[in-house]
Amino acid sequence: MPDHINASEHRTIVAKVRLTVAEARELDRRIKVAGGGTRARYLREAALKNQCGEDLAELVGRIGLALNQLDHTSGQRLGHIARQIDEIIFLIRREDR
Repeated sequence: MPDHINASEHRTIVAKVRLTVAEARELDRRIKVAGGGTRARYLREAALKNQCGEDLAELVGRIGLALNQLDHTSGQRLGHIARQIDEIIFLIRREDR
């Protein structure tokens, strides 16, 4: 959670979410993979925790485009992709602190 949010404060606001059966199953699967807990807790943490900054999302998008062009890619381009992956790893590790 961001530092300015007090997670121990009493929760009084209700936010209803409607899900399809398939969405609920996928949500429950992700909760189980993440170690369990309630839907409310999982959704709250997913929404409020900075899991994927804009810089990280942009890099992943660029790498995806580059990977789609691998058939026509030079060794220099592959080196560029490797540097982008290194940058993603750096951003992920920085967010984990």
